[in-house]
Amino acid sequence: MRNLWGRRGHALIDYGTAPALAYAARRAGLGRRPLRCADTFVGLILLAVTTTRTPLGVVRAVPFRWHGRLELASVFAQLALPWLAGFAGDRRARRFFLGFAAYNFLVWWTTDWAAQE
Repeated sequence: MRNLWGRRGHALIDYGTAPALAYAARRAGLGRRPLRCADTFVGLILLAVTTTRTPLGVVRAVPFRWHGRLELASVFAQLALPWLAGFAGDRRARRFFLGFAAYNFLVWWTTDWAAQE
């Protein structure tokens, strides 16, 4: 299952993930703080995909492998966020971010980070 996506495929997934995350966060009925955190990740995803060296990148400044390292770091941030941001007691928000972290890890795991340009 590993290495399903190259540079273009991963960029397409990221471009689709950003609006899907914004929509899902609103559908989930997240409170103010968790919604703000989700919106921050929407912006970070768009910033990352538009600045990474992929066929769909706009600025193409960030090496693809760095994008992967940052994406893996974001998985750990998403896992810890409910506790760090103080909304771990909100079961819906906690599950939302843990699910988002699992999804993000799956995308990271299935991407070929050594794919050629």
